[in-house]
Amino acid sequence: MFVLGGFLLSFVVLSLRYFLLKLSLFYLLLFFFFFFFKLEWGKLLVLIGSFAVFLLFGPKKEEQTDVPILSLIIIFGVFCLISSSNWLSIYLTIELFTLCFFILIARGSGYSVEAGLKYFILGALSSGLFLFGCALLCGIGANIHFSHIELLFNSKQIFSAVSIPIGYLLIIVALFFKLSVAPFHMWVPDVYEGGPTKIILLLAIVPKIGFFSLIISIGLPVNFFFLGILFSLFVGALGALNQTKIKRLLAYSGIGHMGFILWGLENGSFESLQASLVYLFIYIVKTICAFSIILSFNVYKNLLVEFSGLSRYLPFFSITLGVLFFSIAGIPPFAGFFGKWFILLSGILSKSYFIFFFAVFCSVIAGVYYIRIIKILFFQKNSFLLITIKVLKKESKLNFKKVFLIGFCFYFILFFFLSPHFLFFFFSQIIFDLF
Repeated sequence: MFVLGGFLLSFVVLSLRYFLLKLSLFYLLLFFFFFFFKLEWGKLLVLIGSFAVFLLFGPKKEEQTDVPILSLIIIFGVFCLISSSNWLSIYLTIELFTLCFFILIARGSGYSVEAGLKYFILGALSSGLFLFGCALLCGIGANIHFSHIELLFNSKQIFSAVSIPIGYLLIIVALFFKLSVAPFHMWVPDVYEGGPTKIILLLAIVPKIGFFSLIISIGLPVNFFFLGILFSLFVGALGALNQTKIKRLLAYSGIGHMGFILWGLENGSFESLQASLVYLFIYIVKTICAFSIILSFNVYKNLLVEFSGLSRYLPFFSITLGVLFFSIAGIPPFAGFFGKWFILLSGILSKSYFIFFFAVFCSVIAGVYYIRIIKILFFQKNSFLLITIKVLKKESKLNFKKVFLIGFCFYFILFFFLSPHFLFFFFSQIIFDLF
């Protein structure tokens, strides 16, 4: 009765005002977090990302009712995914938030419908692969729980030499689809470009945290990660070189980041797992900052040239954007440099020399298009057509919520080098609990 009363009270409050709706949604998330689940690092990161998305919701009618409720279902599904202990619950929770994302992405223009349809079709394909892989493992192990199947496979009983590797391979391919790991990344640039920016921010953060937590908790064989790491680093570096739109560029940048995080998981040592979790947290902060800036700047078609000459009339805004892309490129002393540095250091300690040199090579290539954006910001003049569009369009105003998010992320990116040990200590305690 207490739980039912909490639900009813929350939804009554949600119907009063949109500010109370966001506030009550956040408290409802805390209620789920502390009372229905045990404290886990994945859920804490999910709460950070979801709270940032809720702050960006505006005064539109659909952003007061439908979108927050569907977003809450997505976050609840990711919570259930992190807490799952068997294959059946994982499949059901994946389908739960995948269908909600399909609805949210497809809202809006024709491009949004196209993006939602691509996400739905390829999401259904990956879900089918995941279900088939689970069927192979559960059929051989005669149980749906991770621990039972792992104990059974580690015993001396003889099983089919083909079904087990194929089952794990299908599950990993399905998770690579969800994580936008190359070569299963074909849906990411189109969905990022066509979908609403606030929903894409939610898509870029929350499900990836859940799937990385799932990979760590299941203990999937990391031998299958090698090709995904190489392809993600390569595609993330070369795919963005000829992009003219900011959201497509961030999509390819995210693919490259997935390669770095997977590399830490593939090494499997204490230092590499710690570096991967730190890199994941830094990636979340950078993604929130990037999409908050895109929402704050009133672009016409999300083209890179629309940022030309921005430093002349929004100097602090341009400095923040410049520091952000320097950090994403891995330029010291910003937070992104430390994330890549510790991933590379853990690769050296694990004697993964080939991936180390390949990752450095891809990072140098990726730095080209980040520096190009900074050149557009500070050194490229506006064309007559862009000036006309900016004059005719309504001027975008920065509200307190966007300024708060951008300022907090900017502070973290700029001053992380002064005290990085706190974050490493936090994730080291998490890894100790895992083992």
